[in-house]
Amino acid sequence: MSDVRLPVLWLSGPSGVGKSSVGWEVFAQLSEAGVTAAFVDADQISLCYPAPEGSTHLVRAGNLAAMVPHFRREGVRCLVLAGFVDDREEVRTYERLLPDAAFTLRRLRVGRAELEGRFLARGWRPDLVADSLAEADALDRSDYAEVCVDTDGLGVPEAARLIREGWSHGASTPTSTPTSTPTPTPTLTPTPTPTSTLTHRAAGSVPQAEGAPLPVLWFSGATAAGKSTVGYAVFSAIVRSGVRAAYVDVKQISALREAGHRLKAGNLAALWAGYRALGARYLIVSGEADTDDAVRAYAELLPGADVTVCRLHAGPGTLAERVARRGAGGGPALPGDELKGLDQDALRRVAERAAREAEALERAGAGDLRVGTDGRTVAEIATEVQVRGLPRLASTTASGG
Repeated sequence: MSDVRLPVLWLSGPSGVGKSSVGWEVFAQLSEAGVTAAFVDADQISLCYPAPEGSTHLVRAGNLAAMVPHFRREGVRCLVLAGFVDDREEVRTYERLLPDAAFTLRRLRVGRAELEGRFLARGWRPDLVADSLAEADALDRSDYAEVCVDTDGLGVPEAARLIREGWSHGASTPTSTPTSTPTPTPTLTPTPTPTSTLTHRAAGSVPQAEGAPLPVLWFSGATAAGKSTVGYAVFSAIVRSGVRAAYVDVKQISALREAGHRLKAGNLAALWAGYRALGARYLIVSGEADTDDAVRAYAELLPGADVTVCRLHAGPGTLAERVARRGAGGGPALPGDELKGLDQDALRRVAERAAREAEALERAGAGDLRVGTDGRTVAEIATEVQVRGLPRLASTTASGG
């Protein structure tokens, strides 16, 4: 543990209130001001399903604890966390596993009409809007957060500036990055659930490989090739079969202004350890390490992993269409999408660069498995990947997992 505590600004609230969007904006404003900050979306560090009952916050807190030493090694002076929490006891789970973090909780709220509008504008699971409204009502009766911030009528930048007021993001942070190896957080073993016993290893503790290697399917490809969309679709299909699987988007675990491969690889290895301890039998990764050598370098940090690289390929026309769609806000709503909101000229340049990337990867014959995506639906692509890239999945699901 460090001698000083890492300031963590934790934004919570009901689904659709804007935790991730505002949290990313706070991170961006701090970075622009010269503060070495990091951002973590809690949803992105607990994508391991089916999960044992009641394990969500334990998994998130343990994974966050495992990632923090890697952020601090990169000189991070504060961290912005976006994620739901319901009560004080859930907050204590994080405080126990991250004793060297100084949490400041801000609960975001808006009126019911605006919350409903924001939720539906996401275009994802509109059938859950009633649940979000009920969640908001319950949170209005809670007292876990120090401050409740009403963002009715505020744009994301304005809400971010309001939330930053009164938060001392650097008062207790170190002036230099620790050079010693961080001390692992103690292993936590909760009461066994009916499905499994969850033993979470945090902060640098990597389990030894045992038995047969576990399959890791790594999606690579040019910008806008569909890595996240197809990767998550394959992950969802595995989960629906009843097999416990995990999903990691490398960009979502390395939100730092100038994140390098060291941070990405370190955090991926930390999550791999936690998900293996949880009993995951598959890991799906969408990542930026698009050369075979880069993926192999990552794979060396994943003990007990059998990595297959699936390269998604699309032609220039398809890439241009996808870039334009993302620029208009389409596709997965991921924090920090660098294409969202760009003007037409900028999007055209991105599409041209993506076409060059795809051509270079094609010439190099990158990946163990090449899957063309032109003129095909996500479901069609995901099905082909499962048949060709995960042969073991068929035998596993046929036996019920």
